[in-house]
Amino acid sequence: MEQEKKDNLVFILDGDIKFDYAEWPEGIYPLHYHDHYEFELVTSGKGRQLFNGEEFELSKNDIFLLRPVDYHQIISNGISFSHIKVKPSILPDWIIQKLHSFRNPIVFHLTDKQYDKFYSLFKMVKDEIEDKDHNNSLDIRVSLMEIIFTLFIRLDKDNTSLYDDSVTAKVIYFLQKNNRFTQKVSLDEIAEYVSYSKYYTSNMFHKQYGMTIQDFIINQRIEYAKKLIIETDLSITEIVLESGFASTSNFYSKFIKLVGCSPLKFKKDYKQVKTI
Repeated sequence: MEQEKKDNLVFILDGDIKFDYAEWPEGIYPLHYHDHYEFELVTSGKGRQLFNGEEFELSKNDIFLLRPVDYHQIISNGISFSHIKVKPSILPDWIIQKLHSFRNPIVFHLTDKQYDKFYSLFKMVKDEIEDKDHNNSLDIRVSLMEIIFTLFIRLDKDNTSLYDDSVTAKVIYFLQKNNRFTQKVSLDEIAEYVSYSKYYTSNMFHKQYGMTIQDFIINQRIEYAKKLIIETDLSITEIVLESGFASTSNFYSKFIKLVGCSPLKFKKDYKQVKTI
């Protein structure tokens, strides 16, 4: 598992909400994860998705959700998606908790009527993002996202999700709320919050996500550090402290292991990509 993570890519969202279309030519694409939630609506073609170690088929009318904890990989036979990407910070607490109570994979096959409804809502988000003339106080993007998330959750008519007070859902909520993962936190504290023993809590988390809670905390800290590297002018020393690492040497070690390069090279490479 550790060896695989060394080659994983982390996709960082540099805004609150984004929309785009993506056409994936035939091929196998790298294993990666996000610092955000991402809806994928399959608009054409076929493919397969490796989702936290589970593989499932994709075709038109499928919709699925990727969370910050989800490692995934696309095997495309010429598949196309509409994407909506959303930062956790704009979502209500109840939605975040519910999303982390779902079993893997979080994918539904829509009827034509359901597909048309989601497609229309996705287009409304796209239009709102592209409308530069609206008054910011009347921005409806967040409201549209709450509608889309609510409709998506309602697709779970067969009760395939875990119960709402899922141990893993509570762990994720506890760590992501107010960036708690950047602070010193023990397994005992987490276990106390979820009201289960630390052994049960740890085992349940590993069973659902294929990583330890500590691995998840480190991943979240690295994602947050990458966001700070991209979006701020903070020094590396300041970023180390802000993202919760105990020392600069520990930060460099974890960053290179997970990202594959130094923080400075990552920043340089990112700037080059942005200018293309």
